[in-house]
Amino acid sequence: MGFMRRWGARGLVVLAVGGCARDEHAGSDPESVEPPEQAAHATRLEQRAPAPPLTAADSASILARLTARSDSIRAAFGRVSHLGAKEVSELRQDRNAEHVARARSLGVRVSSEAEVERLRQQGRLVALGDSTPYWVLRRMDHSSPYVTPETRETLIHLGRRFHARLDSLGLPRYRMKVTSVIRTDGSQAALRKINSYATRSVSAHEFGTTLDVSHERFAVPAGPLPGAGTGLMESPAAWGMEARMLEEVGKENAKALQAELGRAISELRGRGALLVMMENAQPVYHMTLARPSSER
Repeated sequence: MGFMRRWGARGLVVLAVGGCARDEHAGSDPESVEPPEQAAHATRLEQRAPAPPLTAADSASILARLTARSDSIRAAFGRVSHLGAKEVSELRQDRNAEHVARARSLGVRVSSEAEVERLRQQGRLVALGDSTPYWVLRRMDHSSPYVTPETRETLIHLGRRFHARLDSLGLPRYRMKVTSVIRTDGSQAALRKINSYATRSVSAHEFGTTLDVSHERFAVPAGPLPGAGTGLMESPAAWGMEARMLEEVGKENAKALQAELGRAISELRGRGALLVMMENAQPVYHMTLARPSSER
């Protein structure tokens, strides 16, 4: 209902003139990277013959469908329990010294951006990827988006488990936002100057096996929800409005998404794949590869 009230008037205008709400959505969070899947979807639509202008009835139909969809998603979120005290405690058991020790044994320490590039060329580090079905990168001023191949593989496994949990609850496949990855000596030193919580000793982030994922902000799915890509709902304007709706609903229910991501992380931690620290000072899950996949 709230979605219809907020979008009823301006939504009709946007759709009637054929404005591309996708661009507005991409600009609503300056730290997120626009998913290439969304861009590709819009490009395919733009390459088609121009569609006739939407009528007022068309616009009203789209808004009605999006309102019903948002109400359904909110109802599904209402059935999700937030993290309990015991769950939070379990997500805070792995201390920093453990993260650093595992990172040293499983990763490759980097001292400069040139060394990051050399290790990348050797295949010992790989690009995390700006946007995948499971995560997007937020703007990073003090780290580079590279990890060891097994760390990326483990993050993919985590994304699949997170989505499986969302699927079982009838929720959209929201994606993680990765906020920090590998740091050099220099970037770690620069971070200490502006962040009093940054470690004064060796950081687990210096080895390509550790990354931070926000537990209070999540990215919308990589493309339209299943069943939305037909007829009027396939238009760029309709997907742009759907993305805005999903962003709004996701922000309202960040604690539920935090809980389901935390439970997916706990599953991998229980299998010996990850160490995790749910941080207090910064709203992130700080995660480190725990052991090679061959030993799990």
